[in-house]
Amino acid sequence: MTLTSYSVDDSTLAIALDDAHERIQRAEDRLARVACAYIAESVRDVLTDGNPDASFDAALLRLVRRQGRTSLCADGTYWTSNGEERRFDSTGLMDSLAGLTGQLHEGNAPVWTPLCQQDATGYRLDLKQAAQLPEEVSQSARVAEIRERLAAATRAPWSAEEIVYNRAGGLVGSGDPQAVHTDFVVTDADDSRVAEIAVNHDGPDDTETPAEDLADSRANATLIARAPEDLRFLLACLDHLCGGRDAESLELRGHCGHCGTALYTSAASPAPAPLDGLTACQRRRLPGGRSLQLQHVLRTHESHALR
Repeated sequence: MTLTSYSVDDSTLAIALDDAHERIQRAEDRLARVACAYIAESVRDVLTDGNPDASFDAALLRLVRRQGRTSLCADGTYWTSNGEERRFDSTGLMDSLAGLTGQLHEGNAPVWTPLCQQDATGYRLDLKQAAQLPEEVSQSARVAEIRERLAAATRAPWSAEEIVYNRAGGLVGSGDPQAVHTDFVVTDADDSRVAEIAVNHDGPDDTETPAEDLADSRANATLIARAPEDLRFLLACLDHLCGGRDAESLELRGHCGHCGTALYTSAASPAPAPLDGLTACQRRRLPGGRSLQLQHVLRTHESHALR
């Protein structure tokens, strides 16, 4: 009997599975936020007989959990701006809302609960907030200022380096008993200095809590260094949730320096990767019969010239 064997890259498989689940969750979150806006639109259309320019008064819509399920539904109750409780007469609205409210469930609760007030019977969806989908959220003046500041900053990625000195001004390792001064230096992709945090810790005259001071400064330097990529990620998630640009949209970044495979990035996944998502591209034979699994690497002009 012939036995067939094969190997599985367990770590790559686990990463791929986690990535797939994250993409599903992002899609669920995006769907939930868009569904909230459609719920607000449906309420408006019923109260105005489909005329978006007509006046109407609806501020809150009651949402309750479906019996035996984690998703929500509307029970036909809404409140006006002055707090008067009313009910819808339209069965057509309840039918149309059923499909929309069913998109709201425990799995995407962090998206829709901030738009709700909770009471003894369920939730009251703030219809005005729910309706503010792209223009007044992801394109607000505050967010526009953040985008401008991010665009004006020097080239990312930024990195933080820890430089430690002794009393003679010599360099020593972090945690060395002779260390008396530490600089946390943040530089950009062109090695230009962005920020510097200095900590003197030469005895109680400088600080009585050197470990805490160093930990705080290290955390601050890390926050500064990661700010550009963190802000880009958060802005992309905001656009994604508000029904704007899909965070999963891929952009061609270049090609692998080993095998030439096209590599893409997205707002949600900034690391260059091929369309199949696999990080490994080929095996290179080493002396002695062993082989080395090469990972995809984005080709630059310098790396291409060295090939």
